[in-house]
Amino acid sequence: MIHRGMRPQPTRRRPPAVSVRALTQQIKGTLERQFQRIWVEGEMAQVKVHQSGNLYFTLKDADARIDGVVWRSTAERIQMFGGYQPLDGHRVLALGALSVYAPRGAYSLIVERFLPAGTGDLQAAFEQLKRRLAAEGLTDPRRKRALPTLPRAVGVVTSPSGAARHDIQSVLHRRAPQIPIVLYPAQVQGEGAAADVAAGIATLAAHPQVEVIIVGRGGGSLEDLWAFNEEPLARAIAGCPVPVISAVGHETDTTIADLVADARAATPSEAAEMAVPIRSDLLYALDGIAERLGRALGRALERRQMRLAAGRQRLRAGVRTDGHRRRLERLAERLDRAMRQRLDVHQARLRRHEQAVRELHPMTRLTHARRRLDAVTLKLATHGAARVARKRARVDALGDRLTRVGGAATAEKRAALRLLSARLEALSPLASLGRGFGIVRRGARVVRAAGDVAVGEPIEILLHRGRLEATVTAAHPDNDDDEEHR
Repeated sequence: MIHRGMRPQPTRRRPPAVSVRALTQQIKGTLERQFQRIWVEGEMAQVKVHQSGNLYFTLKDADARIDGVVWRSTAERIQMFGGYQPLDGHRVLALGALSVYAPRGAYSLIVERFLPAGTGDLQAAFEQLKRRLAAEGLTDPRRKRALPTLPRAVGVVTSPSGAARHDIQSVLHRRAPQIPIVLYPAQVQGEGAAADVAAGIATLAAHPQVEVIIVGRGGGSLEDLWAFNEEPLARAIAGCPVPVISAVGHETDTTIADLVADARAATPSEAAEMAVPIRSDLLYALDGIAERLGRALGRALERRQMRLAAGRQRLRAGVRTDGHRRRLERLAERLDRAMRQRLDVHQARLRRHEQAVRELHPMTRLTHARRRLDAVTLKLATHGAARVARKRARVDALGDRLTRVGGAATAEKRAALRLLSARLEALSPLASLGRGFGIVRRGARVVRAAGDVAVGEPIEILLHRGRLEATVTAAHPDNDDDEEHR
């Protein structure tokens, strides 16, 4: 309605506009036509394989980043034909095309091929630290310690709110509920994470009950896991006085902590399985050991009882044999005494005969006669030379006669003495000793059979000249001796 006196207002025209969809479509068309096949160089980060089979990642450099994707069909083709498959930290050349996702207005690089373009900064730092620690021997498998079979307590260094803690505790409680868990809540990602984990290792290592430590967290990109690639944490693990199990990331992730730890687990759950045995398996094994031990003790007891019964039977059967043996030993001792006494008697008789022979010797009798002659000569000195001459002639005649008679008597006595000596030698045990025989004694008893002594016993051997002390090294009784000892 126009009032009188009012000037009509001009109509404002609406500026031309396009819809968001149309604008996105224009951008999509422009970019996808402009960048259909382009090589892009950058560092791989946050590589993740989706459950659909697609590979998602971020390609970055120092100033910018772009999201990328490899469709499942392309990834399978790359894997099938042995193509290069990059990992976190790898610097690559990626051939692809830009694509715009209209619902979010985001663009990404659809990659169909990868080529290695060198190692990224993080990967280079990883390789440098790995070589330095290897040169010091910290990654040498020979320095790694064996895990305890049944630890008194298990220390865990991980995030208090992460899934790794839940997995580790679930497995430990299921396998060995009697073993306590000592948790050190630590920061496992970002600034200061390496120092916090190292402090946790030192704290748990000082715990009097902890005998093995699990250090772990869930998976992530190379940047997320980088705290476990830092040198202070690696040296804390290598210097820990108790064994350390590293369970960082997924099975395809490898960190410096994995290399210096005493054991590496693919997942936190596997680390818990490595740390403790299954309680039921231990109880079953102990029951089996107890059962085998009982059977072994029973068999040993049966063998001992059988040996005892056999020994008792042999002992009863050997009572009569032992009596005969003791009687023979007594007779041997009596015979030995009698032989010694008879030998002493013959030796005394031989000495008397020797004395008698010496007294009957012509020279001895001549000496006595000369003494008497000297006495007679002295006496006849007063009776005259003639009488002395007669006496001297008579004495000479007697001396000649005495010499003849004494020689015959001496020969007869010598023959008798030789006969007695021969008979004495035949009866004397010294003659047997002189022919190389010996008398063997064990203590005061004479040994007559090999079964009378045991191996290792000392014995005394009487010889013709002297005696020997020896030790039995072997005994070989004959059949008669075996029957007697039985």
